[in-house]
Amino acid sequence: MTTEAAVYLTDDRDLPENDLRTLVIFQGGNGDWYVQVAPHHGRTTEGVRLCTSGGASSHAPGLTVAIASAYRAIMASQRGEPAPPSRMDMEEEVAAWRASFPAHQFEFGTITRKTGEDT
Repeated sequence: MTTEAAVYLTDDRDLPENDLRTLVIFQGGNGDWYVQVAPHHGRTTEGVRLCTSGGASSHAPGLTVAIASAYRAIMASQRGEPAPPSRMDMEEEVAAWRASFPAHQFEFGTITRKTGEDT
């Protein structure tokens, strides 16, 4: 199953309509990301596949994470929702939680108290 496409029309609004380009990002049923730069109407068959196992995830670590973040940001905008928290926001929140609860850890979906050697 392919995800709904995130579509962003260029900010170059001063260009003629035929010169406008659209960024299109979607995730294929295989979990890989597909990124296209299309004409203003957003339809094209050309693009780049970014593999989430091997490929881009191995040769350009962080690229698929960045594309996923861009996808979520564009989709939130399309839906009129607030932007999702950035990776930096989430890292700061995790650091604050760890500082407030140093004797605990998150492990396999559960918060547990650290054992004597972990504290």
